[in-house]
Amino acid sequence: MRLRDRSTGEIMVLLVAGTVCGYVVVNGAVIIYLVLKGETGSQLTEAARNITDIINTLIGLLAGFLAGKTDVLVRRDKEKDQE
Repeated sequence: MRLRDRSTGEIMVLLVAGTVCGYVVVNGAVIIYLVLKGETGSQLTEAARNITDIINTLIGLLAGFLAGKTDVLVRRDKEKDQE
């Protein structure tokens, strides 16, 4: 399906997901750099905690989006059955 055929909600979820994934990739690269440089301690812990938090946020966002889509589809099916 092409991007212009998608709904606004789907495009927003894709944009947020892309932004979050980009953040995770950059933060992961920073962690790898710090490990190779020999850094230890709170810097690595804080970076890993940030990645965990943002992944949890993304999972929550996608779960909410899917729940909303499912609810809309269930309502449509009920309306079709009543007609």
